[in-house]
Amino acid sequence: MTRGTFQLPMEPLRKNERGRVKPLPDIKSYALRLLGIRDRSEYELRIKLQDKGYDPEMISGTIDQLKDAGFIDDRKTAESIIRYCKEGKLLGENGTKHYLKKRGIPEEIIAQMTTSAGEQIENAKILISKREKYLKKLPLKVKINRLYGQLQRKGYGYEIINRVIREYEDLCKRGAAAESERAEMR
Repeated sequence: MTRGTFQLPMEPLRKNERGRVKPLPDIKSYALRLLGIRDRSEYELRIKLQDKGYDPEMISGTIDQLKDAGFIDDRKTAESIIRYCKEGKLLGENGTKHYLKKRGIPEEIIAQMTTSAGEQIENAKILISKREKYLKKLPLKVKINRLYGQLQRKGYGYEIINRVIREYEDLCKRGAAAESERAEMR
């Protein structure tokens, strides 16, 4: 037996929240587990692996292997995010671009993203119809201001907001006129 010999552990070590040293899981299996939960951009995966405490060289090598194998594809991830933004969050074009940037999608992929004005108008109308039930008892002017702000925060452009708000205002005025006619007939 020799004194003072020390073998380096095979796996990298990290401290857990209690200060105990624990071995890190295999980087590739951890990355695949993260990708199995949901699609992640290269940037998101890199941040997650860095936060876990892996060596930057190991991270780069693993990400390159996963890209070559087709597990990481920022273009497919962007398409998935765009679909979620349009159908789930009802975001406008600016809101979708901001969300893509936040998720680490490269600028060149974001620049290729286009949304038709008709699709944005339909989404804005859906958003208005969802918000309308919370605004029923308010005066028309207040409703319009709140809806305008909501659409703006969701990332819709000025032209689309004005068009949809104008249509909504006309619809409300026609509804009020029809109601007053019914009241006069009684």
